[in-house]
Amino acid sequence: MKVMNLLKEARIAAGLSIEKAAEKLNISAGYLSQIENGHRHVSAERAEQIAKLYKKRKDEIFLPSRYAVREVSSDSA
Repeated sequence: MKVMNLLKEARIAAGLSIEKAAEKLNISAGYLSQIENGHRHVSAERAEQIAKLYKKRKDEIFLPSRYAVREVSSDSA
């Protein structure tokens, strides 16, 4: 399931319209819609605010970030 579906489902389960959720988060409904549709990334702080509003844990509605692993050579040539 995609993140956007998890977010929208959590918002609806919390009984919030996109307009009401955005108002409580102090952002525009358009911005929240972009987050739900995967067109915007959110900060960890904003993700926490959304999760709290929807009464969910952050990891329930946001997938973990992918981290690049950089190999460091032990050769100093």
